[in-house]
Amino acid sequence: MKRQLVKYFIFISLAFVILIAQSCDDSLTSSDIDNLVMPDSNVSYKIHVAPVFEVKCVPCHNSQTSEAGLDLSSWVNATRDPTIIFPGSDSTSILVFTIERIPPYAPMPPSEWLQRNHINGIRTWIREGAQNN
Repeated sequence: MKRQLVKYFIFISLAFVILIAQSCDDSLTSSDIDNLVMPDSNVSYKIHVAPVFEVKCVPCHNSQTSEAGLDLSSWVNATRDPTIIFPGSDSTSILVFTIERIPPYAPMPPSEWLQRNHINGIRTWIREGAQNN
């Protein structure tokens, strides 16, 4: 009987640890991003823009690979070059040309379009000053 209680306790403990580990997984997925709605104003880098960058851009544009010399893995890195993200002017930011797929810039992401909602949100964030908010 005591042996069964020990096995039961181990089983419950293991199940609890697995549940805790799964709930701690805070990595975003494409479906999380697909459901992210950008506001018309007061776009937050941390709440709105960074999650889109993390899922759609950072796999190629990070500190290790930084394709085309671009690292979007943090606000500091993303805003380092004012030609890529020109705070206050979405119409002169190369990032906007790439996500809008405006030639001669390479369309980004290359395999799929960002949702119009996300493009508009990123443009608004840039227009509002590309703040780390």
